[in-house]
Amino acid sequence: MLDVLRLRRASAYSAGPGLHQALEFCRRLAAYGIASTIGYSAFPDEPARAVADVHLAAFDRLSTEDMDCHVSVKLSGLRFDAALFAELTTAAVQSGRRLHIDALRPETADATWLLLESAPRLGQLGTTLPGRWRRSLDDSSRAVGLGISIRVVKGHWADDLGGSVDPTDGFLEVVDRLRGYESGVAVATHDLSLLRESLRRLTVSGTPCGAELLLGMPFRRPALAAQQFGVPIRVYVPYGHAWPGYGARDLVGHPATVLWLVQDLLFGKDKIWRGIERSRTQP
Repeated sequence: MLDVLRLRRASAYSAGPGLHQALEFCRRLAAYGIASTIGYSAFPDEPARAVADVHLAAFDRLSTEDMDCHVSVKLSGLRFDAALFAELTTAAVQSGRRLHIDALRPETADATWLLLESAPRLGQLGTTLPGRWRRSLDDSSRAVGLGISIRVVKGHWADDLGGSVDPTDGFLEVVDRLRGYESGVAVATHDLSLLRESLRRLTVSGTPCGAELLLGMPFRRPALAAQQFGVPIRVYVPYGHAWPGYGARDLVGHPATVLWLVQDLLFGKDKIWRGIERSRTQP
């Protein structure tokens, strides 16, 4: 029984195990006018070649789809293989879709930048900058120099070697560094006050920006905040190996935590559709 409940809760944070389920989820989001990013979560010890093939299949399928959808990759699944990464950048160019690089543990940052800086500038590339890492200010300058899009997150892992800062303060420092950046900034947080302040700073400076929300996390209030600032919303849609919702840790200490987790069990992934409908009908 406990395993059944865990799977039910995990289902709120993942479209399902397969690409077809992720794309169907994104089509439904597109019907509401909401863009998406699909991110594959590999199985433990899944071969890098197999992980690359999953992403190549995603680009191939998206080339025939009429919706705004990016493909996000965790380079650890590719074992930071430069040849496999080159295959993905080529597929991104051919499909006309963005290839976005997810943030991993801080010790992988240098290997990530080595690949980013070696990639051809023909297609759309994106990277993720954790506010928690002190190095993210310098990395934001590197990203600007490459002209790639940027997603700002608080970050889950402290940087014990390079130095960590308060994740909220660091988040806003990165946002400030990116004011006026024409290639676009995605503010990825469900912290409502942080989301509002970040969007305020970016929109006042005329920076192209948007809010990126995670499937399974609270939707209505962040969506209303994005609407208030007139910026688009994009939903990050994980699929593949199921897990109990890594975003749930962001709700620790939040007064609505218990209610939110109960909704995981009651509604599963249908929870987001309830949030979308409420954001459209309730001010």
